[in-house]
Amino acid sequence: MEPRDLASHKAAPKRLQETPTFKSLKRGKLPKPFHKMGGPRTFATDLIEVSSEHVVVFIWRDGEILTDRAFFGHLLCKLPTGALYPLFEFHWHPSHKGLHAKLPCRTEYDYTNRQLPGAPELALKTDGSLTQETRLTGCG
Repeated sequence: MEPRDLASHKAAPKRLQETPTFKSLKRGKLPKPFHKMGGPRTFATDLIEVSSEHVVVFIWRDGEILTDRAFFGHLLCKLPTGALYPLFEFHWHPSHKGLHAKLPCRTEYDYTNRQLPGAPELALKTDGSLTQETRLTGCG
């Protein structure tokens, strides 16, 4: 996907109407690429429409200690076929990397109904906690 294509998705008006509600996530509840996620400590929102073409989903995993926890946010484009194309992934893993984000910028791969393996990561300046200011630089 070229930067101008991502820019058009970025410029499209999107609005999250209310605070998302998290429910226990069972495998198979969400569509691809999230259909294999689930388990006793995993919670997720439904797919939430934020525009006529875009949805978001948020997933978090709880744990007894901080390094067992994680948070994921995904912005996806709805394709005419009903498939989902990932535009942005935001992850927080205190066990490694801290905050990181990916997008399919300047990639040749077809990420339809997939997450973004091998996609470029934005350069987030963070110490791994959610309490520090985070600066975002990247594809452009």
